Amino acid sequence: MLRFLGEQAAVKRQVLNANSVEQSFVGLKQLISSKNWRAAVDLCGRLLTAHGQGYKKSGLPTNHTTDSLQLWFVRLALLVKLNLFQNAEMEFEPFGNLDQPDLYYEYYPHVYPGRKGSMVPFSMRILHAELPQYLGNPQESLDRLHSMKIICAKILENLEQGLAEDGSMTNITQENRQASVQLWRSRLGRVMYSMANCLLMMKDYVLAVDAYHTVIKCYPQQEPQLLSGIGRIFLQIGDIKTAEKYFQDVEKVTHKLDGLQSQIMVLMNRAFLHLGQNNFAEAHRFFTEILRIDSSNAVANNNAAVCLLYLGKLKDSLRQLEGMVQQDPKHYLHESVLFNLTTMYELESSRSMQKKQALLEAVAIKEGDSFNTQCLKLG
Repeated sequence: MLRFLGEQAAVKRQVLNANSVEQSFVGLKQLISSKNWRAAVDLCGRLLTAHGQGYKKSGLPTNHTTDSLQLWFVRLALLVKLNLFQNAEMEFEPFGNLDQPDLYYEYYPHVYPGRKGSMVPFSMRILHAELPQYLGNPQESLDRLHSMKIICAKILENLEQGLAEDGSMTNITQENRQASVQLWRSRLGRVMYSMANCLLMMKDYVLAVDAYHTVIKCYPQQEPQLLSGIGRIFLQIGDIKTAEKYFQDVEKVTHKLDGLQSQIMVLMNRAFLHLGQNNFAEAHRFFTEILRIDSSNAVANNNAAVCLLYLGKLKDSLRQLEGMVQQDPKHYLHESVLFNLTTMYELESSRSMQKKQALLEAVAIKEGDSFNTQCLKLG
């Protein structure tokens, strides 16, 4: 803002920072929900320092608690969200493979009497496994995820054989056993979903699709969404026929379901199928149909505008995107929408820089410190 709009505009911009919120989990939630992720990283550091960890404490003896590990997970997840992958890798290093003795409840019998197992949040293990793929080492991610898959499958096997999760003969009530089976099946599905995403990044489409099918077995209620996703993978690699087959399967599954969301999913798939065939007029018709059902659907709005552009209707396309942003800035000031809008400004007018700066002003009012201004192509 300082560079493009001057000091006065930069001073006027009011954003929350680590000093302006309560120094607790409440303040942390406030920063995250207002998209001030950098400030949230700072606050996590302060809260960890209060736990005797964090800045300048690397290599020193420490006591973990469930709260301190939750803070570490939030901080590391935010670093990944901000694409600061190397920082996340460095901060993960002292935790090793997340199986050190001081990461288990049994290590602190006076604090957690009678509790057993790992204190590390499952989501933190997933994050640790996924991180190498963002640093150019997807095979390491796959290896870590495979190890997690084996553990989840073994725990499920133990539970189904009437044993406790760790394989001991502990008695568990039927209700607790069912809850545990459901939890670990859901966790296995989460690991498989990460594996599928990693294989997709590696462009190993056959194995990725197999992995997504395994996810469907773990999350049967998500079958239409997952089948739609698989269909879109085939669209992206140019296999229109297979994509169409998957979209037909979605229609068969959603035929049994009621509700507008199912209807929107079917229309969205048909629209994307026409996009894949460069049939922009038909694609636009389906996106418009979705907007009749749900006028606030950002994906349909954005894609309808792109179709208009390809149909040579630049003014109409611009009108649609500008209308979206003005109608509900909080909902539509999204990076992909703004990227499309700034591209259209460049095509339409030699005054594109003033229009981009006006968008920057709108973003400055609504967005936190994590917004990526590169989408505005300010140069």
